Amino acid sequence: MKSLSDQTRFKIVGMLLTRDFCVGGLARTLDISEAAVSQHLKLLKDVGLVNGEKHGYFMHYQVERSVLEGLANALLGMTEVDRTLYGECQPRAREACRLCNSNE
Repeated sequence: MKSLSDQTRFKIVGMLLTRDFCVGGLARTLDISEAAVSQHLKLLKDVGLVNGEKHGYFMHYQVERSVLEGLANALLGMTEVDRTLYGECQPRAREACRLCNSNE
């Protein structure tokens, strides 16, 4: 998830969801250097979110959708965590705790 916390990498993944891009195409669209794009792509490749395929002289990158879907499912799963698993606030802290005092 840390790999998507960077705004540029997040944009790159969003662009690659629409179609394949080469480094130059990503750089021109994002108005950053090809070297910067390459560094971002390396990180995204290292965590398995993107892969590249050689087309002639150029490497074209695409999103590994199954990895992205797995990440999305993991995030959704976090919303279903049973709050009782982690215990409640201590009695003194409970008075000040908005979460414990809410009606949710």
